[in-house]
Amino acid sequence: MVLSLVTATTLAFSLHAAPRSPIAAATQRFPAPHMGLFDGLAKAFENKDYSQSPGTYEQTNARASHILVATEEQASKIKDQIAAGDFDFSEAAVKFSTCASASRGGKLGKFVPGSMAKEFDDVVFKLNDTGELNPKNEAALYEPAYGLDEVHGPVQTKFGYHLIKIETRYIADFDFRLKEEGVVEI
Repeated sequence: MVLSLVTATTLAFSLHAAPRSPIAAATQRFPAPHMGLFDGLAKAFENKDYSQSPGTYEQTNARASHILVATEEQASKIKDQIAAGDFDFSEAAVKFSTCASASRGGKLGKFVPGSMAKEFDDVVFKLNDTGELNPKNEAALYEPAYGLDEVHGPVQTKFGYHLIKIETRYIADFDFRLKEEGVVEI
C-alpha cells in the first residue's frame, strides 16, 4: 500500500511537470561550478583602498617643494621674507626660483631616497637615532632630523642653493634603500 501511494504521488507530480530536456536534467543533477575560468584571478584585480595602510605596501617617500636660486645670499633673503610673511612659499617659488618647478609653486611631487641630489636628500630623509629600541623587534628607533611644513636651508647642491619645504614624508619601518649598517648579531 505504501509503495502504491508513493508511485501514485510520483506519477501525479510527473504528469503536471513540464517535459525536461536532457541538458536541463543533467544540470540539475550536477550543479554548475561557482568558479569560472578567470574567477581565481579576480582577487588580484580587486579595487581595494590601501591608502590608509601605507606601511604594508609602500617604501620610504616624501613630497616637497623648493626654491632654487644662484647664491646663498638670495636664498637667505627669500627665507627671511617668507618668515616675515611677505610671501607664501609657493608665491616665492613662482617669483624667485630658477627651476622648472617654479610654475607649480616649487612642488616636486612624490619622490624616494636617491632621486634628488645627495644634499637635498639629506634634508628630506635624514634620520636621527633616538637611543630607544622598538619593543616589537628590538630595532633602533629613528626620527626625522627636519620637520614638516618648515622652510629649511639654504642647502647647497651642484644646481645652486635651495630652500626646501617638506610637505609629507613616510619613512617605512624597514626600507632596503635606507639600510647602511650591517646586521648586528647578539
